[in-house]
Amino acid sequence: GATAVALLAAGSSASQCHEATGAGFARLDKLWATIEERKANSDAQKSWTARLLQKGPDKCAQKVGEEATEVAIEAAARRREGVVKESADLIFHLLVLWASLGIEPREVLAELNRREGLSGVVEKASRPTGA
Repeated sequence: GATAVALLAAGSSASQCHEATGAGFARLDKLWATIEERKANSDAQKSWTARLLQKGPDKCAQKVGEEATEVAIEAAARRREGVVKESADLIFHLLVLWASLGIEPREVLAELNRREGLSGVVEKASRPTGA
């Protein structure tokens, strides 16, 4: 499922974190299942997700860029509620982009797991030039 992104659902305290993560995992799994169902079976006349997927990865990537920019604008303006709402849009569109490219959330989770415990400086230096 879409559990790789559920870390974003965590609360601020340890108990809140545990509770929110469980709910976040379930919510993201449900969202991923809905996106996959719309990819397989939905009418683009009735479903925004199906319409977006029909337009292909380029359009999906454009939406991710737009939503990421909106998150950054809200953050720069210190509008917490705006960041929350735009982040939800960003996560949704990121999952749609993954679906458009046939990327499973478990693949992204595996990459996060691979990076765990690595210094960000070391990890970035290990990438090919220009990556």
